[in-house]
Amino acid sequence: MPSPPPDRKRKAGAKPSPPRAAHRPAPAAKPPQVAFPKKNQPPNAAAFAARLPLALGKRFEMARSFLLRQKDVKEDVYFYGPKTGWALRYLRAEQPLCALLLHDDAPVGIVSLSAVASAAVDWKALSPIGQTARKRAHGSPLLLWLDVPLAGAGAADFKAILRAKLATLGTPATTGS
Repeated sequence: MPSPPPDRKRKAGAKPSPPRAAHRPAPAAKPPQVAFPKKNQPPNAAAFAARLPLALGKRFEMARSFLLRQKDVKEDVYFYGPKTGWALRYLRAEQPLCALLLHDDAPVGIVSLSAVASAAVDWKALSPIGQTARKRAHGSPLLLWLDVPLAGAGAADFKAILRAKLATLGTPATTGS
């Protein structure tokens, strides 16, 4: 019986070492879950908050009711495409104001800010959620796009950003919560 090569010898009574784990590449990041991806199945407005846990659903509804209280602001359900799905879009005089949607089962407010509106926002007064949304904003200085998570203090930050935008559009924002 041939003996194992010298580097493979074990001491008598020693347990074999477990096999080495093969190097596996990290699994690819899962794409975000789209809440309402089918164009031919538009949800109603209540379906958005109904998909969320109670606390997040309340924050979503708080942002929604704030928008609906604004003068000349209308809500519609709009399909942004298969990667984004359906969202609640808010228009003021047929101009888009913002959108509320579910991204990976979390509520998000999306708003575009002109340079004038962006300058009107008190960024330092916002919570870390709002400040992070500002750092991650995309677009250009002339038109900045912010994705503000509505969890935690994000809903209040989103309302503050909207107040600034509405003020620059000439529509007074209500002071209600």
